[in-house]
Amino acid sequence: MARFIDMRSDTVTRPTPAMREAMARADVGDDVMGEDPTVNALQARAAALFGKEAALFVSSGTQANQIAIKAYTQPGDEVVADALCHPLRSELGASALISGVQIAQLATERGVYTRAQAEAALRSGNWMQPRSALLWVENTHNAGGGTVFPLARLDELRALSIERGMPLHIDGARIFNAIVASGIAPAEWGRRCDSLSFCLSKGLGCPVGSLLMGTREFIQRARRLRQIYGGGWRQAGIIAAAGLYALDHHVERLAEDHANARRFAALLSETRGVRLTYEDTQTNLVFLDVAASGLSAEEVSRRLRERGVALAVRGATTFRAVTHLDVTGEDVETAAATLRAALG
Repeated sequence: MARFIDMRSDTVTRPTPAMREAMARADVGDDVMGEDPTVNALQARAAALFGKEAALFVSSGTQANQIAIKAYTQPGDEVVADALCHPLRSELGASALISGVQIAQLATERGVYTRAQAEAALRSGNWMQPRSALLWVENTHNAGGGTVFPLARLDELRALSIERGMPLHIDGARIFNAIVASGIAPAEWGRRCDSLSFCLSKGLGCPVGSLLMGTREFIQRARRLRQIYGGGWRQAGIIAAAGLYALDHHVERLAEDHANARRFAALLSETRGVRLTYEDTQTNLVFLDVAASGLSAEEVSRRLRERGVALAVRGATTFRAVTHLDVTGEDVETAAATLRAALG
């Protein structure tokens, strides 16, 4: 049977045999009681890596985001973020539903905003306005095409957050892609924010889970919120072991995903009927538009699947393609050729 090439997301990765072995050997306990040694080891490892006091293992990036928002805000507050941030775009209105907050939506270039933009969005303190409670940064930026948030811009936002006594959170679902692409160490990102998170189940190739990191007091609040949201788990060391394995073995290899994404983008730039949404490919995400082919994304998707390739439909004529642990250099070549055939 021909190999099926799934480039819809880096969440479709499957644990490697070595990762499965690490999971099978995991020492476990009851994590709700704080007694799972493998979970505790993963949390300590993540916190130390990013220079934070403590960390919490949660089920997903969305759960990490919603816990962070709730921990920092009160109903009626406002979060300052870009208009394409994940909580606004892909979390079913959970910020409003769970925390009763709204998001000040900044128009940005690929998800990157400036101090001036943030300052302009901050409320004056008028009693009839919501309180500006939290600065939100996404790094890398999903809808921005895997953009790495520039460190200089982050420094400006950090200075603003300190001046205003306003926490800054980094949604770092793919922050290890940013780390590998930029060469900037985890602790450098960590010291420029009050809290941050990263996903294990994307580029790192784990079956499930995210880490939320911050001060001990913040993580204590986060642990209570996780339990309220039904997110407490018991012998979770089985999946935490996958995270420890990934931190040891799957970080540096992200450079391969980035190279494969650049190669895929280069091949598409030579394909009639395809326009790349962004000029450069910084990490592992490639956005493309097939409007010039005269076909809809749904029709192209159907043709691709018949030929053994899947891309994520993002709009009437747009796609997102993601390289990951289960996509090889040969797969990228095959996927590009398959797209050319599907458009023909």
